[in-house]
Amino acid sequence: DQSIIEIKYADPALPAHLNNELQKIYQTPTIVRQTSLLDMANKILIMGYAQSSAKLLNQIDLDELPEHQLGRYLEAKAESQLMLGDSFGAIVWLRQAQVLAPNKDPLAMAKRLTLKAQAYEANGLSLAASKALIALSQLPTTLDPSQYNERIWSALTQINANKLSQSITTASSDTARAWYNLALLPLLHHDLDLQLTALQQWQQQWPTHSASIKLPGALASLADLRAHQPRRIALAMPLHGRLAMAGQAVVDGFIAARFEAQESSAVLPYIKVYDTTQLSSLDALYLQASADQMEMIIGPLDKDKVIELGQKEALALPTLALNYTPLGTSDTTINNNTTINLIQFGLAVEDEAFQIATRSLAEGHKRIVILHQDQPWATRAAQSFSASWIELGGKIASQVSFSGAGDHSKAITQALLINQSHERVKALKKDLAGSGNLVKFEPRRRQDVDAIVLFSLPTDGRQIIPALAFHYAADLPVYASHHIYQGPTDTSRDRDLEKVIFTESPWLIEQPKIQQKVSQQFPNRERYTRLFAIGVDAYRLFPRLKQLQAFADSRVHGVTGLLQINNQGRIFTQSSWGKFKAGKVIVDPR
Repeated sequence: DQSIIEIKYADPALPAHLNNELQKIYQTPTIVRQTSLLDMANKILIMGYAQSSAKLLNQIDLDELPEHQLGRYLEAKAESQLMLGDSFGAIVWLRQAQVLAPNKDPLAMAKRLTLKAQAYEANGLSLAASKALIALSQLPTTLDPSQYNERIWSALTQINANKLSQSITTASSDTARAWYNLALLPLLHHDLDLQLTALQQWQQQWPTHSASIKLPGALASLADLRAHQPRRIALAMPLHGRLAMAGQAVVDGFIAARFEAQESSAVLPYIKVYDTTQLSSLDALYLQASADQMEMIIGPLDKDKVIELGQKEALALPTLALNYTPLGTSDTTINNNTTINLIQFGLAVEDEAFQIATRSLAEGHKRIVILHQDQPWATRAAQSFSASWIELGGKIASQVSFSGAGDHSKAITQALLINQSHERVKALKKDLAGSGNLVKFEPRRRQDVDAIVLFSLPTDGRQIIPALAFHYAADLPVYASHHIYQGPTDTSRDRDLEKVIFTESPWLIEQPKIQQKVSQQFPNRERYTRLFAIGVDAYRLFPRLKQLQAFADSRVHGVTGLLQINNQGRIFTQSSWGKFKAGKVIVDPR
């Protein structure tokens, strides 16, 4: 009956004329209908009706679809998933297209490579994205290869030195090899003068390369950046009182980075250290630094002092503060205004929470359990993760806190609804009382979750992970922040954290040479190791701040992570990943 067909297949999201076209398609013979549905799905996909397109694609019977249309179908599936925010699903469909419907036609290759690049970029798979974009730029149908330069450079700047070095040896073409060599330059030479010299040598070696003809913006600005970089730095740290050890660690890390630059014959800035505990106010600091002809201030470290700076409209000197003003405060002066000349940098648990959320989603998880310590930092991390996770489209099954005073098992049973399993058997025994039937019972955890996010210190984590296994959740992946890792050890204390995946700075997880030198020089100050790293990155950041502000995709590879700046003047960090295996920590790249 015609009216039944219309009721069943009318799509309220589509305008009437498209629904009318759809009704006509449903009345065609089955074999013809499959191709017509595919044509219609592609047509409305171009118009932005991704959800409706996905519904139509799901109605196609692949057994009836002509074989030569399979590639179009798989591409449409990938494109609709990409538009719906499922980049992981898009990658899966594109992989199937590559295997089941290979196509060497340049136009078809261009479409697939375009979709691949978009899917890999959205999924955070930077090396794969760069390969797709480089291949796309080299197709005979591409009239101007330089149109992809900025995207290629953006992807390559997210890849570490080890991966780039490996990619150079395995590159599929000279064009790709040149790109990887170019991306390696700022990682080998942190000093701007050395970077510029290396860039000029690269251009001489690859004069016809698209990036040599049209440098990506961040590289094109190097000469201007070098000419205007600060040469006189005021390092303002607390060297007495409760923050003295922390302030000294930052100073030592900063000076260590300066010595590292000196070894490579870099042009060194003049540095003067100011003890903020000996100055009467922040105004006094700026007056003294200005009198001393300083060009930039790095500091302060104390959060209260950074908040004070954040409440000013402008600062007399460009300032890289080594802490953050609080997020989510009711103080609109802090939240909504950006102080001129102020950039904030530090270690923010909110950055880790967002990174955990994006990785969890990229790996196909949809519904999460959050376990966190009943501590301010952990509560803040859980709230930040929750907000990011929901915004990305994930679901939260439960969020439970624990004090660590013997309540780990209680928190887990509550989060996994094991207590409800016990309640069900109690009710069943009551119903069967007097019947002579025996009830055999094994508790079951909830089955609607696919991962656990944990914000915990190591002592509690070592109890929680075995407790999860005891409560039938050993198969669920566990993601954690850096707080779960206490540092390298010769003991077996971390065996109970087996398979936990966590965020951590390259300083600890990859241990670059400068970290090894600092650890040898200050063996009794491991407690402050992350503050040494902050000092090192402050040295690497200050010459590049203008570049970071001018180019949104510009990044600095630091020892605390991959560093970028947002429009609020906050440096945000993308950490490395670690994983516990047999009591040790291994690097766990995406």
